[in-house]
Amino acid sequence: MRIGIDAGGTLTKVVTQNDDGSFHYESRPSKEIDTLIEELNKLDNVTLYLTGGGSVYISENVKHETHLQIEFDAAYTGLTYLMKKQNIDLDRFVYLNIGTGTSFHVVENNTQRRVGGTGIGGGTLMGLSQLLTGYETFEKIVETARKGNRDTLDLKVKHIFKDGPIPKPLTPDLTASNFARVEPHHHKTASDADKLASVIGMVAEGAISFGVTLAQGFKTNDLVLIGSTLKDNDVMQSVIHSYGSLKGIQPHIIENGEYSGALGAILVTEQ
Repeated sequence: MRIGIDAGGTLTKVVTQNDDGSFHYESRPSKEIDTLIEELNKLDNVTLYLTGGGSVYISENVKHETHLQIEFDAAYTGLTYLMKKQNIDLDRFVYLNIGTGTSFHVVENNTQRRVGGTGIGGGTLMGLSQLLTGYETFEKIVETARKGNRDTLDLKVKHIFKDGPIPKPLTPDLTASNFARVEPHHHKTASDADKLASVIGMVAEGAISFGVTLAQGFKTNDLVLIGSTLKDNDVMQSVIHSYGSLKGIQPHIIENGEYSGALGAILVTEQ
């Protein structure tokens, strides 16, 4: 049995290759890594393909044969496999990996190059959300944010220009400043839904704005996005599509993209 593991800062993604060549995907909090190691050590005839920050720790504590893979190479290999399966055929594009933080990459001639990153990502979303509302689970945060209205706390272009003409290329709902409409009473009166909608909006816009700038500089309209922060997060995905459309960029959110690293850790050995 071949198992690929991407041990990230927040989540550990596990991909198991079945006998028929297909793949099974699952993830768990990285704080449960020792439990995962115990489960792996109960299995027989297993080869592990490891990447991510916790890969060395896993390798040192399992009884199985292990292969350590370079994180960015593994993620790109897994991403190209998933894109092919989903009939997304791009020769030149920018991709963002929105995990605990966000990593930025450019792709051309079947080669990826990491060009930067930011500490704003899923870890930011979870941390700020918990501070502001006390909610601890990703599912609860997204569920609540769906009911929120960002106009309560975020300063939009329409708030600045009010009834006056808005200069092009600005649009009324473009965010001028995240959380800039916060008033002294809002720590008591703002709803949890509004707070969380604004947190997700800030993280989404932080990633997509950099990605759009990078795509424009790289002379491509295609922006590919992967990462656990996007999974079942329609609030964030809506912001990304809206912002991308405004800037003339086509976002491609890859299904199971958060497993690119774990999947690629297996597949990179076949190249």
